[in-house]
Amino acid sequence: MIGYETFHKLLPPARLRALAITYKVDACNQVRLPAVTVFICLLHGLLHHPDLTQRLLEEAYEQQTGHSADHSSFGKRLAKISPKYFRAIYQHLRQQLAPTVSEAQQQRLRLRFVDATIVSLSAKLLSFGLLQRTTRPGHSLRLVKSVFELREDGFPELLHLCRTPSEKSDCVALGDQMIQASQPGDLWVFDAGCHDRHRLLSLHRLGASWITPHSQQALRIRRTLFVSPTQSPPSQPPKTGEATFVLERVESGVFGNAQETPTEQAQWERMPLLVLRGWRFDTRRKVWALLEILTNLPLSQDEQQAGPFRFLEVAQIYRDRWGIESFFKLVKQYVSFDHLISRCEKGIEVMLYMTLILTWLLMWYQRKTGIDRGWRSVQSWLAHDVESWVQIALRKAKVMPVKPLPKDAYANST
Repeated sequence: MIGYETFHKLLPPARLRALAITYKVDACNQVRLPAVTVFICLLHGLLHHPDLTQRLLEEAYEQQTGHSADHSSFGKRLAKISPKYFRAIYQHLRQQLAPTVSEAQQQRLRLRFVDATIVSLSAKLLSFGLLQRTTRPGHSLRLVKSVFELREDGFPELLHLCRTPSEKSDCVALGDQMIQASQPGDLWVFDAGCHDRHRLLSLHRLGASWITPHSQQALRIRRTLFVSPTQSPPSQPPKTGEATFVLERVESGVFGNAQETPTEQAQWERMPLLVLRGWRFDTRRKVWALLEILTNLPLSQDEQQAGPFRFLEVAQIYRDRWGIESFFKLVKQYVSFDHLISRCEKGIEVMLYMTLILTWLLMWYQRKTGIDRGWRSVQSWLAHDVESWVQIALRKAKVMPVKPLPKDAYANST
């Protein structure tokens, strides 16, 4: 449905070779598997195999080129190749596909949904990750924990690959990364795992706002801003088109308790805090569950809004956080994210960037073609349409494909 020329403009083989030179990823003996070939084979393999392995890479390489390359060669290459090369390819693709931001969008709050996901494997098999003890004697796991951001336009970003033991806690893994990446005007939305109020205060001091559920923080309520006439959850599930969150109460408050010193209390007084209490319909358990949402968005003068949003809109923004969970489902089911091709640090980081590259391509392709039959269909059509680009890109990488190509494809590859 989309021609070779489009993919050639998105990922020009000459650009891939130039980046390989810039990041010095090819030694003089890397003749059979130069970095460009590794990237093309990984992209081709991820498109065709949800559970990609090194042996499948070996088979795909031989099918496409007519040459042989042992699966261990891919494993050794992934263990040593610089992830910076794949990050540069991702950044190039992002520049090509990122939607244009209007001046009006630049002036309003930027929504940034953030969360972490984990892939685990026996510590005997995995050489990289956060060590996790288990109840079984002599048995332990290693967790590959990655922090992702989902932008307002629906496209994902990799914020961090966790390496230190303290990052098993979301307060550290998410909180510290948000602090490092924050800019004035950001609106971070995250789950209850990142509940450290000191990190929330740091975000506020950087000019960023946040929305998160109430978890373990000590609160002092100052006054009530809104009370619903109905103090109990709805008796029936919401119908199609009805709200899935019913607001019960809105209060202004402050972090801390009476036992804290005046100096400690004073630092919390400098940060506005709104508490939105209501009932959210849990679609999995099919029941209404109590939910308290905290935000540092400032209260409007008429006391009807949190920042530029109505109170119910704040709850809707938090509900939209589920998009990042859908992203995790997408990459684990269709992009081989939880099927570790490499078990060393560099190889895992390479696959993280390959995951992002393919996810951006899938989302862009779905929007461009309008396919609405699920991600498996999108992936199948993308794999079909990118086939000519794969063969021509391999030819330009000095690996001659055996498969015959249409004459017009060769003509357009110059």
